[in-house]
Amino acid sequence: MSVDPDTLRDELLRFVRELSESNVAVPANGALAAARALDAVERFEEAQVRAALRATLVTREADLEPFDRLFSVFWTRVTGEGSPAYADGRLSDDVRPETGVSASIGGTDPNASEVGDDRASGGSAAGAGATVTPGSNDADADATTAQYSPAGSPDEFSADAVAVRDTARVEAAVRAFTRAVADLPGRRWQQSGRGRPDTRAALRRSLSAGGAPLPLPEQSRKETAAKGIVLVDVSQSVLDTVDRGFLLQFVAALRREWRRTRVFFFDTDVREVSTAFDAPSIAAAVRELEAAQTEWGGGTRIGHALAEVRDTYPDAVDWATTAVVVSDGLERGELDELEGAMAWLSRRASRVLWLNPLAVSERYEPTARGMATALPFVDGLYGFAGPDDLERVAAELAQYGPRTELAARGGRA
Repeated sequence: MSVDPDTLRDELLRFVRELSESNVAVPANGALAAARALDAVERFEEAQVRAALRATLVTREADLEPFDRLFSVFWTRVTGEGSPAYADGRLSDDVRPETGVSASIGGTDPNASEVGDDRASGGSAAGAGATVTPGSNDADADATTAQYSPAGSPDEFSADAVAVRDTARVEAAVRAFTRAVADLPGRRWQQSGRGRPDTRAALRRSLSAGGAPLPLPEQSRKETAAKGIVLVDVSQSVLDTVDRGFLLQFVAALRREWRRTRVFFFDTDVREVSTAFDAPSIAAAVRELEAAQTEWGGGTRIGHALAEVRDTYPDAVDWATTAVVVSDGLERGELDELEGAMAWLSRRASRVLWLNPLAVSERYEPTARGMATALPFVDGLYGFAGPDDLERVAAELAQYGPRTELAARGGRA
């Protein structure tokens, strides 16, 4: 059976979202794992696809019933084959997600903008993100939209949208990541028993000794404790590929493990949220974000956000700072602004590590216009969608140091 790749990608993301809305315990990297499973299916037939998605998206026996109920709708959307649950182009009440979010299809969001060349940056069904527009046949119906656009429809933080899992594993992965970053040599030099010749020190010593020959001093890069700035893209395209609970756990653990680390969330604008992650738990941090009316899930203007950090918070970055950017690199703003902001960040920080949810796919190449513009200013580019990815990042940093070749991506497709 021939299936349009764009339709499959969009509907897979939509299916995963509807499972989560129906309280199915979808794994943190469920969409990406499901895309990989579909790539491995020999024949695109209903039984094989159902088995592949069930194996990657269902972790509890209690979730089998809602999975089967929603899979029939997913299959109809993808193949166009008729189904009683899909009569007249909309979901019947018995298969609608339990959260009350409109999940009917057929219309489009009048605010949606064209995706353009960013759609092709990945390769697998979930590897490129998607424009996901559950619209309605009725003009007045609500719609939930994930799009790459300068102006999205952000929502305020809510504890209902965050599920915390694998806390111990996430914290262990962050500790390994912290050790790897702290062990990286900095930009400043120190006297060392081994390293490169320190010709300036040798000249000073020789002159002070009246020109007498002296042992040649050496110097090496100074190791520093992990200090950083964390810049997190919370646009809808990122939230469609990274579990929100894992993302918040990662940020909270970095804030706790690193010293003097500031945290910024951005989509079309940027806001500092550092103090929210001083809360004793993720639930408490979410309450802090709610109280501050923090929003996420809007459009994407990476360059504008980084330029705002440069202009408004210049002291957040210095020579000892490791800049961690979490973003899919799908830019809908001005590339000149992104290039200028990244050039500043690269000059100012000790290093720039870019964690990209799309890069967990072996088919991913950093060719989307935003990622391609940022890449020359990035020291390390890594896939990032769950704890296992963070463990691989830590191991690769410890063994090889920062690099952008995307050599180790866990064998995902």
